[in-house]
Amino acid sequence: MDAMNSVIGYMKHKNAENRGFLKYGYFKRLICYILDFHKDYYIRKIFLKMVKKGYFEKHSTEQKTFKYRFNPTPEMEIEKEENNKREPVTVTFD
Repeated sequence: MDAMNSVIGYMKHKNAENRGFLKYGYFKRLICYILDFHKDYYIRKIFLKMVKKGYFEKHSTEQKTFKYRFNPTPEMEIEKEENNKREPVTVTFD
């Protein structure tokens, strides 16, 4: 099992989505604990790969920093966004 799947499995098991929006530092410590690996560069790469795949929702704060929330089912989010898209309607008057 690769590192990203290990992290995702652990976070799903612990219901990390219920903790709300948290800073990157929290998730960094959690990933270090799960993988027993402490190289910041690789931890950040794993985290960014998970963000790109939709496992984290990104939220901007007033101080121009970001907080993240774990999303255990990223496919569902993509489907929701596709269903919310509306096509323009043209109205003509005779």
